[in-house]
Amino acid sequence: MVGGRYGKVEGFNFYFQKNDRLKPVQRRKLLTESESLISQLVDEEVNRMGSIENIDKSITHLDPTDSDLELIETWNNLYQNYGNRFSRFKDEWEKDLFGNLKDFGDKKDETKSFNPLRIDWIEKRKEKIKICDLG
Repeated sequence: MVGGRYGKVEGFNFYFQKNDRLKPVQRRKLLTESESLISQLVDEEVNRMGSIENIDKSITHLDPTDSDLELIETWNNLYQNYGNRFSRFKDEWEKDLFGNLKDFGDKKDETKSFNPLRIDWIEKRKEKIKICDLG
């Protein structure tokens, strides 16, 4: 499991307490919100694959009788494999997978990428050109 010292619930950004448990509010939120997200994923997969027998067997609803560790393991597995399919988590999932992607804009538009070192270099270059023109 990825995260802090005691593990993390991916997407929800919940962390285990020292006793390897979630807070009761976090557990309820994970169970209730994951229910609708996983149902939506199952429906999409059934529409795509034709029948429920054809979908990935790892797509299962969280079992409220499982321990917090088991719930988080199941959820994190779903999140890692299908996090981009949940609109709520798509951006965070991409950030976790690919890191921060920066928009450098159009290379011709230097106003989008302000770099003081580059500006110093440009100023020095201009001075050299002026000196060459004089001499």
